[in-house]
Amino acid sequence: MSERFKLIGGVLNIILNEKNEVLMTLRKNKFDSEKYSLPGGCMEDGETVKQAARREIMEETTLNVDEADLDIVSAMHRITPWNWQSIEYVLVTKKFCGQPQITEPDKCSDLHWFALNALPDNISDYAKRAIDNYINNEYFSEIVY
Repeated sequence: MSERFKLIGGVLNIILNEKNEVLMTLRKNKFDSEKYSLPGGCMEDGETVKQAARREIMEETTLNVDEADLDIVSAMHRITPWNWQSIEYVLVTKKFCGQPQITEPDKCSDLHWFALNALPDNISDYAKRAIDNYINNEYFSEIVY
């Protein structure tokens, strides 16, 4: 019997400040190095989507977010050229405590707030798609590289 394919669960977090700017991380030492992305990552065993989102936000930015203040706004199915697939949930919050800080300098070299209509040119495809989905009220999309 052949092995079933494995699907990775992930979260991408759109954190908006009072100016409606989105917090983005400049990635390094990853497949999307030198591109801005959204705080997020893979879900851990036994985590809910909102638990994973809250944990990833804290791990990557030090911001504290209550699960009740996270809204799941879309999902993306991503198929990568390195032979893995993921379902990534896109969450939005406008409520958080603290000031963002780089906590993983081996994975991130900058944290920056961008206006939703003035995103950087060097943005990862999946972060751009997540933000576009949010702006356009699209609840599902697929990315195949």
